[in-house]
Amino acid sequence: MSGFLAFIGAHGIIAPDYLTPGKWQRCRTENHPRKKNGSIKLADDGQVGWCQDYAVHAEPLMWRAGRASALAAPLERGLIARRQAERRAALAAATLSARSRYAQCAPLRNEHPYLAGKGFGVAGCHGLRVDAAGALVVPMLCDGAILSLQRIAADGEKRFHPGATTRGACYVIERPGATLTAFAEGFATGLTIFHAVPACRVVVAFNAGNLPVVASARRPAGLAVVCADNDWETAARIGRNPGLEYARAAADLLGVGVAYPECAGSDWNDYLMAQLEARAAALRPGLRHGRAILQMQAGVFAEIKHKVMREARLVRPM
Repeated sequence: MSGFLAFIGAHGIIAPDYLTPGKWQRCRTENHPRKKNGSIKLADDGQVGWCQDYAVHAEPLMWRAGRASALAAPLERGLIARRQAERRAALAAATLSARSRYAQCAPLRNEHPYLAGKGFGVAGCHGLRVDAAGALVVPMLCDGAILSLQRIAADGEKRFHPGATTRGACYVIERPGATLTAFAEGFATGLTIFHAVPACRVVVAFNAGNLPVVASARRPAGLAVVCADNDWETAARIGRNPGLEYARAAADLLGVGVAYPECAGSDWNDYLMAQLEARAAALRPGLRHGRAILQMQAGVFAEIKHKVMREARLVRPM
């Protein structure tokens, strides 16, 4: 193990207090001593290991026990500075590219297949656009400026703009006079909460890991709640539920509660669609008309509102 620790030290990784073989561990680096900007992993048998400083290494570096060549030469500070400058330049170029792409898209004016499939029209979709291929384009903003885009195809496939950062970016479904701020992971989840809870604005963070970042940056006054995805299938596979884990981290920052669905899917739109399907199946065919569907939708929205409001709290003062 001492050889592996010497190896990671030679590559600018600051060893953690405890080493856990068989698992990747995030670590501080000499380049960024206040951030865990590196990763290490030592195999269970202690004979092979890997490390990566994300500011320097494009791929993980491998160490093997007993190989003298495993140790690196002293860190090249000039190389680190060049790599950092290259990354900043690439990020700036990707951000400008995202803004240019957004400008080339047409405003969303009518129903979109993705939205229709989720049970919605264009209400709550201010600023959304459609690209030349017909995909929905959602601007990802920070302080009013576009950092990246989320492109959503008609079949629901989602992609972020290549190379652009998503950290701290969000999309706000605003409502004048809102008395509650709800933080959500995905756009369809955000629209579901927006329609179900008449008094709320919704902040969409786009991915679970971004929820605590966005909640901290956009700390609201008054009532707030975090509307989580319930990744129970992921938890069954890996023993962790990222949706709930990051949502609780965001909620802890604000001092508010977490509302999450319990259904075959994972998010609040899955809950909405499953409830509508189940209720429609229980109706006689002759009663499956527009008014009945609207009444069922109103009933499900009322259930969602009750579950969300039950977890709403006043945001804890700083």
